[in-house]
Amino acid sequence: MIKHIVLFRFEDPAVNIPVVRDSLYALVDKIPEIVSMQIGADFMHSGRSYDMALLVDFKSKEDLEVYDKHPDHQKARVYIHAHRLDSKTVDFEY
Repeated sequence: MIKHIVLFRFEDPAVNIPVVRDSLYALVDKIPEIVSMQIGADFMHSGRSYDMALLVDFKSKEDLEVYDKHPDHQKARVYIHAHRLDSKTVDFEY
């Protein structure tokens, strides 16, 4: 299994998080390679915090690549890239 984790910081978290969350959750019905997806907004708001976390599970690296290149994922990225201040990613096998 593959775990894909992305942490985001946004310009306006109150506005951006709901839009991004809805667009990413919509991918579950469009990309069958997604095994599971979790999205959460940070509630601690510390100096180390990011605004939102995305966790996605895939069966293989190839499935992650399909997700990465999928046209609907690319559309979601357009909004994300326009409104993010920073992001970090980790992908690992488990």
